[in-house]
Amino acid sequence: MYRFKSPSHSHDSVCLVGLDLEPNEKPAKRENPHKYLLYKPTFSQLYTFLSASFKELPANSVLLVYLSATGVFPATHLDFEGPYDFGGVLTNTNRDVVNGETVQKRNQAQKEMHCLHPGDLFPFTRKPLFIIVDSSNSTAYKNFTNLFGQPLVCLLSPTVYPKSVQDQSQRGSLFTLFLYSPLLAFSSICGLNSVRRGLWERAQEFLQKVFRDIGQMITRSRSIDQAFLQFFGDEFLRLLLIRFVFCSAALRLHKLFRVSHSLNEVG
Repeated sequence: MYRFKSPSHSHDSVCLVGLDLEPNEKPAKRENPHKYLLYKPTFSQLYTFLSASFKELPANSVLLVYLSATGVFPATHLDFEGPYDFGGVLTNTNRDVVNGETVQKRNQAQKEMHCLHPGDLFPFTRKPLFIIVDSSNSTAYKNFTNLFGQPLVCLLSPTVYPKSVQDQSQRGSLFTLFLYSPLLAFSSICGLNSVRRGLWERAQEFLQKVFRDIGQMITRSRSIDQAFLQFFGDEFLRLLLIRFVFCSAALRLHKLFRVSHSLNEVG
C-alpha cells in the first residue's frame, strides 16, 4: 500500500540551473549541472546569481529558472502596460533593513523593490531560457517578450485552486508536485490518499505510455513553437515539458478546475 505524502518544497525560492542542449551527443555519464538554490533572496542577491549563471553558461546550453514565490499584483491598471506593470513574484518578504531599523515605503504607489518582474529577465534572453513560474501571479509572465530570438519557454502554474483541492505551499505546491511526481499529483486531485502497490505500479506503466504519446504529439506537431523542439534535446527539460502537458490536460478535464478557471498556461 502506498500512502501519499507531498515532497518537501519551500515556497519563496528560486532555482537556477544550466543545462546542455546537445541531442546528438549522449555522454556515458551525464555531468551534474551547476545549480543555485536561493531561499527568499533579495533582488540584488537574485540578480547577482542570475548574472553569474548567465556568465557561466557554456555554448549550446540553456538557463533554467524556477520561481516559486508569492505573487505581487499591480496597484493600478494603465492604458499602456509594459513588462513592469503586470506585477511579478515577491522573492523576499522582509522589509529593507538599514542599520538595524526597518525601512518602510514612503509612497504606497512605489513598486515593491524585491518583486521580480518579467522585464527583469529580458537581459538574460540573449541565451536560451527556460522559465517555470509557480505563483499566484504567474500570469504576469504570460506575454513574455522574446527580444533576441533565442529559444524561450515559460511554464506557468494555476493562479488559484479550488477550495476542495488543497494546495498548501508550505508542504508542496500542486503544480510543482505534477512536475516532480505526476501520478502522485493526479491521485491527489482525485482524492486518493493511498493505493495498493500492484495498482500503483500498473498506473506508473500506463503513465509512461501516456508520456510517450505526448512526446510523439509534440515532435510531430506542425504548429508547435520551435523552442519546444529545441529544448527536447535535453532529457530533463523534455521530461518537464511532457509532465507539464499532462498536468495541463488533467486540470482542464477536472470539473473543479474548469469551474474555477484555475488553469496553467504556457507563456
